[in-house]
Amino acid sequence: MDYLVLLKIIAIYFIILLIMKFMGKREIGQLSLFDFAVILIIADIAVSGLGKENEFLIYIAGILILGFIQKILAYISLKFSIFRSFLDGKQSIIIIDGKLNIKEMKKQKYNMDDLIIQMRLKNIRSISEVRYLILESNGEISTFLFDEFSETDNPSTPVASKTQNVVASNTIGEAETAKEAKAIYPFPVILSGKIIEENLKILNLTTDFVYQEIKKQGYNEVADIYYANYEYGGLFIAKTCDF
Repeated sequence: MDYLVLLKIIAIYFIILLIMKFMGKREIGQLSLFDFAVILIIADIAVSGLGKENEFLIYIAGILILGFIQKILAYISLKFSIFRSFLDGKQSIIIIDGKLNIKEMKKQKYNMDDLIIQMRLKNIRSISEVRYLILESNGEISTFLFDEFSETDNPSTPVASKTQNVVASNTIGEAETAKEAKAIYPFPVILSGKIIEENLKILNLTTDFVYQEIKKQGYNEVADIYYANYEYGGLFIAKTCDF
């Protein structure tokens, strides 16, 4: 009877392929939570059906019905934005004009480690480079950097984050200062209120330097800081907002 199992596997493969094409063309990274859940359920039904000799067609019918339900719901979501938001979720603005939107991050259970990892994957060294960052409904991030904006885009908002947000450290030699004045290091010094000791070693910095910098910028405790980065010879501390 092994050949029947092989035939079932082949049949399931082509049926799922047809269902996926029927549901619509999307890359894996573009799947919503609802689409992903449907795929998992289809896979589970398919596996369960392999061991049922007399009920295989019932499981196949279940897969087909699930595909039709998803297609109907997708059509309804195109017509009604409220329904679409319920199924696919909504975008979340994580960084607004260079400031961390802490309220939205907590709402989405999106922590600083998640943010740093996704920024690095897009070759972004520091939050200081980001003017807007949007967490899309599929979990991907969209970023818009300060360098992509001109002063005419928003006359009331300074664009030059490099000079706006960073307080330079004391002079440590002309050559070294000139070198650091152009550098943004992709190693956070403070994350979620904690000093990252291993990154301090990489950057040849001390905790005394960190405390001097945060005092200089008006902070009393490291715990009050969500993110800080070493760049341009000083410590960049990300500001927060509450939208």
